[in-house]
Amino acid sequence: MKRQFLILALILITSFTFSFVQAQEKTPVQIENSIKKNGKYAFLAQSSRHFIAGVETGERFIIKSKKIKFEIVLAGPVVKDLSSDKELKSYADMAEKAGIKIVICENSMAHLGVEKSSLPMSVLTTTYGFTYFLGLQENGFKTIQL
Repeated sequence: MKRQFLILALILITSFTFSFVQAQEKTPVQIENSIKKNGKYAFLAQSSRHFIAGVETGERFIIKSKKIKFEIVLAGPVVKDLSSDKELKSYADMAEKAGIKIVICENSMAHLGVEKSSLPMSVLTTTYGFTYFLGLQENGFKTIQL
């Protein structure tokens, strides 16, 4: 009985160690290159710098494959910033050229006093940004909230 317990314990320890070693075999570059060529990805950004990071990331993804779908959902203070900041509007233009879809929360627009006419023509709006973001998850998008 003791021998069987020892053998079982040894097998469990060995398999755990083997699994841990296997997980550590990939380099950061290999992990970055595991992005799917037909993947669906989305960011939820609430600040200007996160919006910029989202656009830059989306561009890099789409350069690797035109089949990638990439969306950025904007809610909170970044909505006001985008309505008045020329640099951010240039990032929205970059996103449009790259094929990145930008969706803005109308609820944030209302709370911040932002009119649709002050936003870039290429952006779409949705009543509730968080609900839209959750809908993306339900539709198979891999998402990150910044």
